[in-house]
Amino acid sequence: MAAVASPAALLIGWGITGAGILLLAFAMLILTRIRPELDGGIFTYAREGFGELIGFCSAWGYWLCAVIANVSYLVIVFSALSFFTDTPELRLFGDGNTWQSIVGASALLWIVHFLILRGVQTAASINLVATLAKLLPLGLFVVLAMMMFKLDTFKLDFTGLALGVPVWEQVKNTMLITLWVFIGVEGAVVVSARARNKRDVGKATLLAVLSALGVYLLVTLLSLGVVARPELAEIRNPSMAGLMVEMMGPWGEIIIAAGLIVSVCRRVLKLDHHGGRSSVPGCHS
Repeated sequence: MAAVASPAALLIGWGITGAGILLLAFAMLILTRIRPELDGGIFTYAREGFGELIGFCSAWGYWLCAVIANVSYLVIVFSALSFFTDTPELRLFGDGNTWQSIVGASALLWIVHFLILRGVQTAASINLVATLAKLLPLGLFVVLAMMMFKLDTFKLDFTGLALGVPVWEQVKNTMLITLWVFIGVEGAVVVSARARNKRDVGKATLLAVLSALGVYLLVTLLSLGVVARPELAEIRNPSMAGLMVEMMGPWGEIIIAAGLIVSVCRRVLKLDHHGGRSSVPGCHS
């Protein structure tokens, strides 16, 4: 985001996105209380409100998005793996677009498929371990960034004059990214049929949105106080790994890359499971 927006635009973009996503979370909270019997996923709301055809199109579109998203996530996984495997002489996984990455991504997707087939309990256990593995690097990054945060660095070119782009254009570019990171906010609704108390589904969605928004804001804004925006924009993705090298040396890159791999693999597991819900009986005719 540092490549397309200034700190001011990032604050505005996150504010607008956060408000919109919170309204969506509140809508889901209300729907789970008004119609607790609708537990087949967000597509059941479309079917109930607009008929079988719209319900089918919604479920099919949700499944299609899950399939397409898998491609981007798997590219990220193997791009992160290149931190461990690639050298100046050997380009094995590169940016996740080599033939080795394609073969590895296919194998990983089948592994996820078989894990889901083993049952919800296995998937839930893996999900718990992966969540902890994701939160630890994020927590470490936030603590170190707070310690190294410099207000003068954060305020440098605060409105992005060097970008030569109006602030509103920067906000638009920011929101194209910030909205993407909230894909999956409907997850608790999709698996609500398994909840002991349907009222907990809406609460879980709202709590997840607030937690994620807080983490994203901290990571984004603290980063701009550690390294100036132009320098941050030049760091290779994942840029958090580059920042960790600045803050704690070479081990920082390894910690973030490992956390990213685990986190994205967890996301693929959830996405495949949620996408599968769109094909179960009751989602469409």
